[in-house]
Amino acid sequence: MNLVCPKSVSIIIVLLAIIVPLSHSEIPFINSIIEYLQPWADVPLSIPVDEPIFRDLANTTIIFLKIISTVNIPPSAQIIDQRPTGLFIANVADKVGRASQTENQMIVQYLKDLAESAYQTGKKAERLFSTGEYLIGRIGNEITSIRETLVLDTILSRRNITFLSNRINKLLFQITEFRDQFKAILVAIDEEEKIWNGTNYGINSFPDIETYFELIKPTGRKIYKWENILNSLTIFKRGFLVTFEARREVESALRIAELVRIELIQSKEIIRGLNKRKIVSRGDLMNLEGVEKLAEVVSASWAEKDKSKIIVH
Repeated sequence: MNLVCPKSVSIIIVLLAIIVPLSHSEIPFINSIIEYLQPWADVPLSIPVDEPIFRDLANTTIIFLKIISTVNIPPSAQIIDQRPTGLFIANVADKVGRASQTENQMIVQYLKDLAESAYQTGKKAERLFSTGEYLIGRIGNEITSIRETLVLDTILSRRNITFLSNRINKLLFQITEFRDQFKAILVAIDEEEKIWNGTNYGINSFPDIETYFELIKPTGRKIYKWENILNSLTIFKRGFLVTFEARREVESALRIAELVRIELIQSKEIIRGLNKRKIVSRGDLMNLEGVEKLAEVVSASWAEKDKSKIIVH
């Protein structure tokens, strides 16, 4: 009997293929936990089962938890702080500007719009970080509920089917919430990049702003300590570069969340067709317990993700 679902394996391979580079300090620890849990998936089955449904569920959830734990999004406060910096720079350009009035106004508006777009991205990241710990905890709780309902040699009944379908629905809700929040951040970053490019302002991206501030330097240094102004300009620029670097990782996390959603929807359909069939092995139960332990680790580390500073050179 073939105990491996080709559909699930193909999805897992896709997920693994698009894992993004890791950089946060807690990631080696998380990976060590995952490596510790991984052999559980290879535990010999004590009995044949009719469907590897819970093995697939455990594997898919572990991959999802690993990915979201390593998504490298800048701390929300760091993104939000770009707003006052950008507005300050815009005010300097407005006060010191020596270009034609129209050109100066476009540069000032460009900087203000960039600052506002960063604030919007930061608020969406703040929401993701503030709710993520709770969502991860709920994922672990639903897996616990599923595991505690199952025993070795379980023969699926209609009552089991209803309960398990409800639990998977809960998991689906948590994953969908993550997906929607990643999507909101991605849309916000896209808006930042659209403004950054400067097309609607007659500007050739941020280098034109740097050139402009060099032009107004002789006048500006009479009013401001110009080294501080240029430092603020550099910090403002680097903040956007950090966010843009995170875009690929957010996009990958969004794609993974959608694949996991599809897997969960299909799992519900499979369970409905397994009445009076043997569905649980010892390996399945161990895998589910492994998910619970990993959820605890990831939930604890998630709270720290919004505190560390990300340095861009």
